[in-house]
Amino acid sequence: MLSLRQLEVFLAVIETGSTTAAAHAVALSQSAASNALTELENRLGEKLFDRVGKRLLLNASGRALQSRARILLAQAREAETLFQQGGGRLKVGASTTIGNYLLPRLLGKSAAELPCERIEIANTDDIAERMLRFELDLGLIEGRTLHPDLVMTPWRQDEMVIVAVPGFSGRTLAQLPWIMREVGSGTRSVVERELLDTLGNIQPVLELGSSEAIHNAVRAGIGVSCLSRHVVEQSLQTGELQVLAPDHAIRRQLYLLRHRQRPDTAAVARFLALCPPDQAEALDRA
Repeated sequence: MLSLRQLEVFLAVIETGSTTAAAHAVALSQSAASNALTELENRLGEKLFDRVGKRLLLNASGRALQSRARILLAQAREAETLFQQGGGRLKVGASTTIGNYLLPRLLGKSAAELPCERIEIANTDDIAERMLRFELDLGLIEGRTLHPDLVMTPWRQDEMVIVAVPGFSGRTLAQLPWIMREVGSGTRSVVERELLDTLGNIQPVLELGSSEAIHNAVRAGIGVSCLSRHVVEQSLQTGELQVLAPDHAIRRQLYLLRHRQRPDTAAVARFLALCPPDQAEALDRA
């Protein structure tokens, strides 16, 4: 019978390329890791890697096993916490605007114990990749991902507005100095899809890795940007920033991301009870 330890070593070898490095990753001796991989291949009657020098390269048989091995290990970890905290604890990946602004407010409204073990903030592409590796239980994203193993469902809506310091005008929007998120972020993809067709070829003067960093750069008068109202609401209320061209505001959908082969657990149900999809309101600005 296959063992979880064998599958753990198998996945570690994929990540590291050798049984020596995999042994270190899973806290085994090199010989124990090598034996576990050999036993797995013998049990399956297939070689899972091609040996190229000192490197082990995943072959077609290994690729066929890879996703199933990840699912089995993820289910085993869930089983370990099945009777704790009402069904386990979640590792949630959230895009920056959601993780820094929206999600803390939603969770803060609840007096119940939070179902999240950890909230990791990253851009949409990174969250999708980690979901595929079963390192995250749920994703909350601002962009879109088209991988067939990932399922997006509408969760909340957001409004993005073009902002600048007062008096920052006099030229067309396309001629202004733009500050943008990095490629791969949900915010960047939405701006490119919704604004570039109407404004023309915007050339960013600066790219930054978080909405908060862009917010600060805009407040410093470096340029203009299109940001979520969740990010800039306070600066708009104080008059530190103004909305440019309100007719170019963007309504965007925020999504809940699940893995197609991973059924919802009780912990997922508790999370969705605390942070449900929008129904009556399009925006949550509490």
